[in-house]
Amino acid sequence: MNMEFPSANNTIEKLPYQKWYPVLDLFRKAPDKKHFMDAMKKGGININGENVTPIDFFSTSAELDDDEIEESIEGYLGIDDIENKLEAINKSLIKARDYITEYLHRDLPKEIQNLGEVKSSADAIKLFRKTAAAKGGDGVGLSPAYCALISVAVASFEFNKKETDGLMKESEFLYEKMFQETDEEGVNNFHRLKKDEDGYDVTAVYDDIENNMPKVRSYFRGKNENSLISKFINKPEATAEEAAKDGIGFKFEAHSIEDIKDIIPVITRYFKKNFEAGNLIFENTRLLSAEEVIEIKEKSEKQLRVIDFEGETLLFKEDTNDYSNKNFKSFKINGQLQVPMKGDPAGMIVKRQFEVQIVLTDNDNESGFSNHAIYEAAKKLSVNTRLFGSFTKKYLDIICNEASEESEIRAEEVKEYFKNNFLVELDAEGYSKKRYASEKNTDRFLKSGIFSEDKISKRKIRK
Repeated sequence: MNMEFPSANNTIEKLPYQKWYPVLDLFRKAPDKKHFMDAMKKGGININGENVTPIDFFSTSAELDDDEIEESIEGYLGIDDIENKLEAINKSLIKARDYITEYLHRDLPKEIQNLGEVKSSADAIKLFRKTAAAKGGDGVGLSPAYCALISVAVASFEFNKKETDGLMKESEFLYEKMFQETDEEGVNNFHRLKKDEDGYDVTAVYDDIENNMPKVRSYFRGKNENSLISKFINKPEATAEEAAKDGIGFKFEAHSIEDIKDIIPVITRYFKKNFEAGNLIFENTRLLSAEEVIEIKEKSEKQLRVIDFEGETLLFKEDTNDYSNKNFKSFKINGQLQVPMKGDPAGMIVKRQFEVQIVLTDNDNESGFSNHAIYEAAKKLSVNTRLFGSFTKKYLDIICNEASEESEIRAEEVKEYFKNNFLVELDAEGYSKKRYASEKNTDRFLKSGIFSEDKISKRKIRK
């Protein structure tokens, strides 16, 4: 959900480099504050043709009064009273500090490293005031670091509120259920045959309509909090729901396109029948032709008619991921299902977003620069651009060395790959050293006015 606020666009002037349109100033000027906050929570607002969220700010206004700050904090976090959520707020702040320093390998000022507990709403307001630029002149002081801390804390707070800490156990519960008899006739679609040399299951998928039994490699995985936070920050929508859409995950590796066309309808019917899967979206990422997608759609609808499924339209779309290698190919089923919380059979039934990924075994999706470590490193560089605006060569080296150790690709090769595919070099007023940024997020910032174009320019890195 993306809202236009033309009146806000007309009343807020562009600010100097690394001072963002204060999102709370827009909130202050909004004629309907509840409508404004609902829009922010559901995907952001539109400024100069770009979607902007509370993640996208580097300093806020020192002119806001305490009541306005308290109202905006409670509104965006979806809470009635800060005083009643102090434990959750402190937990999120600790997680944010650890995420930035341990996961992103980014230094924080000692003031933030030694940050004490928030013990009252007054403390929360005082902390938020740290996001304001220094008074008198254009100096931003520590405000960008505090903005980054609070942005990550918001992400952590959202996921804790949705109790997503049990995604791995829930994924395992659903995966194991696949190998148990669930049909009235005692028919089970999935048969675990053996473990392969990598420890993954070799699974036969039984289609009781066509009587096919293709063999695939299968396994499950659940998102951890670092991964969810990264996705939350990287997504322009900046909603926990969008970031967690693949929080519960399953993967099938098939030997041929024909096998893929056979197993997708079976998987679709299984999750619909046994876990009330809904809001299904099928995403093709450079794997299948348009004709093959149509064939899968028809076979899936045929399978669903067997369980008297009517009404919901199966949505298919082409999907590209800005952080994955262009050789990456897959087919995904995304949707929502019902599962006992934390995988406890006696637990409360909750709705979760899930993703099933289907790939070819010989596609080499995990080899070379398609390696998952390279993908993770690219996300970290993008997150840094979103949170801090740019990063130094020293930081780029840290991330490339980490990716090199995990992928066994030379660090210099990793760096060249990033420079050629994801990064731009920045010329910016006040920079004493060369800096880099994720091209996609820099484009967003320049277009929306987060960075002033007369203070910063970008260029593709010279070979």
